[in-house]
Amino acid sequence: MSHDATDKAAVPTPARPNRRTRRSRRWVSSAMLVGAVGVGAPLAMMTTPAAAATPTVNGYTLINSSGGVFAFGVSPAAALGGTLGETSSPAVGIAPDTTGKGYWVATANGGVYSFGDAKFYGSAGNIALKAPIVGIVPTSDGAGYYLVASDGGVFAFGDAKFHGSAGNLALASPIVGLSITSDGGGYYLVGADGGVFTYGDAVFAGTLSATFGGPSPDGPAVGIAANPTGAGYLIATAEGAIVAYGGASFYGSPALSGVTPAAPVVSITYAPDGTGYWAVAADGGVFAFNSSMTTGTGSSSTLVTTGHAGFFGSVPSVIGNSGITNPDTVVGIAPTL
Repeated sequence: MSHDATDKAAVPTPARPNRRTRRSRRWVSSAMLVGAVGVGAPLAMMTTPAAAATPTVNGYTLINSSGGVFAFGVSPAAALGGTLGETSSPAVGIAPDTTGKGYWVATANGGVYSFGDAKFYGSAGNIALKAPIVGIVPTSDGAGYYLVASDGGVFAFGDAKFHGSAGNLALASPIVGLSITSDGGGYYLVGADGGVFTYGDAVFAGTLSATFGGPSPDGPAVGIAANPTGAGYLIATAEGAIVAYGGASFYGSPALSGVTPAAPVVSITYAPDGTGYWAVAADGGVFAFNSSMTTGTGSSSTLVTTGHAGFFGSVPSVIGNSGITNPDTVVGIAPTL
């Protein structure tokens, strides 16, 4: 069953649905799987004053369920060198601040931990939650964040505005992700069945069940990423499908690369300029796609890029030569802005 909080009768046709052809279940190192050379950010209109530049991405930080962080490219984790340490609840997500020098980590019991210059705006740790927290999403200016629970509850902190939640609905499937609209005036929730709930100025554009005429053949939905520069959103599934809706651009997916990830995909995140995105697997594999891609394979040495959704490394690529022996379950990625 899919969901539309706006209760629209008609479901728009999604942009470029991505149903893969089944192939042999073999694993190729994520360092060799995907990625692409980035392109320059779109030029601002020649007016005065000039439009503010879109933040570039110089690296990213992965976090696992035990709070361990893995830094690739330029990452505040490399300088901070800290991990979450002992907690009474597993980490479920990581969110970057806007300075590139800090981040927030959320835990399933509602805790929020600030690192570097990321400011603490509150947590749900003192709230009797009906369901565990499953993610954390920052506001566009970094002065607040949202927590989302698996029952559809939404908790706003700092300058994050509350626009509603699915916490009072009888859900057919648990919520697995939240993403804010490009202007910050609303947000989307997505359920494991691919159902989408819209709040504020978020515009409904489709669901996985409508796309596939039933349950997704590529596993449950694991996350949603709203287009940061316009309308639409992406939905990712556990087996690596990525489906674009509304005005969201599709640049590729692990599923269409013809390779089954060694571990389930757990999240999807857009680059700030909207010209690419990352899908992250539970084993720390990173799949990077952007507007310059012509194939789904390549060498990590030629695909590292500053600016957009570049490939800077993955946990499988460093296992065995860096002392990392037990990555646990990677649960999220935070690009360095």
